[in-house]
Amino acid sequence: MITDCCGWSALAGETRQLSELRQLQVADIAIVGAGFTGLAAARRYAELRPESRVLLIDAKSIGQGASARNSGFAVANESPGHSQLQTAQGLASYQTMNRLDHAGVSELRRLIEAHDLPCQWEDTGSIHAAHDPRNFDKLHHHVATFQKMGVDARLLEADSLRDRLGTGFYKLGVESRGGALLQPAMLVKGLLENLPPNVECFENTPVQCVDRTNNGWTLSLPNGSVQADQVIVAVNAFFPRLGFKSMRVFPLALTASLTRPLTAQEESEINHAPSWGILSPQSLGATMRLTKDRRILIRNTGEYRPSGISPALLAERKKQHVAGLKRRFKFIDESAIAYSWSGTICISRNSKPVFEESAPGLFLCGGYNASGVSRGTIMGRLVSDLALGKPSSLLNDALSLKKPNLIPPRPFFDLMAKGKLHFERSAALTER
Repeated sequence: MITDCCGWSALAGETRQLSELRQLQVADIAIVGAGFTGLAAARRYAELRPESRVLLIDAKSIGQGASARNSGFAVANESPGHSQLQTAQGLASYQTMNRLDHAGVSELRRLIEAHDLPCQWEDTGSIHAAHDPRNFDKLHHHVATFQKMGVDARLLEADSLRDRLGTGFYKLGVESRGGALLQPAMLVKGLLENLPPNVECFENTPVQCVDRTNNGWTLSLPNGSVQADQVIVAVNAFFPRLGFKSMRVFPLALTASLTRPLTAQEESEINHAPSWGILSPQSLGATMRLTKDRRILIRNTGEYRPSGISPALLAERKKQHVAGLKRRFKFIDESAIAYSWSGTICISRNSKPVFEESAPGLFLCGGYNASGVSRGTIMGRLVSDLALGKPSSLLNDALSLKKPNLIPPRPFFDLMAKGKLHFERSAALTER
């Protein structure tokens, strides 16, 4: 039976074990959630207030959650295929988010260089690519939008794509530069190990509720509590579990598989192509990677399952991964798969994140619609700026974004989400 083993985490090596938070702790700020957002928020707050006590708390082992389970894209140029780009207001909103994403990539690049973090970082352009001619118009729209905004982008025809990727599956692509590819579990591990000394990290400590008190805020824990002047909640898809944003965001379950390293013969089959990352212009099409350590990753499923992916379902999804790999690389079979795992991303109906001071001293930040590496990093930094009253043009950008749209109550939303995803999976069949 397949176990839910994240390949990135297994290959990153062991992360030092941290303590569970017990008894009563008093802090200047408590940050709930230690993914990219929480790590960035803790770093920024601690740097600006080195005399403060900063507590960073995660319900699981830090570095084993969604931040380590993504596909390893630090996205700088999100797919511009949304209908709202047809209006001036929609385009302005996209440009705002694009500035934030580029700032997130720059912040990660700075930290990696400053701390010499080993995370297989590559300043490699991502490629939106399609197999089905019915999706070519989207790609032409992509490149036109990118070029209008001054993004370094170009069309790649079938022959160029075959030479670049080592597969003839894709027939048209758009390469855009500014983002990066990386090994996400290694990056999380490095960021954790290089936090400022006034950040205290605790794991396996689920926060049960967040309550306002006369002295600030209290976090209730299984074996203790925290009193803090300020709180940042950065738990993405788990906002509703703490009573936040249940009518604004929802989880989407994804699964991925990662192969063993390619053999010498397989490298010859793909003409020793340099590493690359592929995004689909079609929602729920396949995300692909050829990694720096010469493995192939595929993620070609997406489903609304608030309870998560069971081992039996993961086994079925692995079969879909193998089928998707074989369409692109005939030499791949099931024996090449080394790891398969699931993860959860946080989605809003209008693709806008949560970023706000929900109540005096209580800040919510998350919901990145599958762009959490770069976006989570910059939004985490900015939410600490918001908490400490440090203005900037980037903070103004974050505050100017529209809020996530309302979603219908359950069970109506469950039916709507499953129906929409079924339609999108069918539309993406040729790209999976």
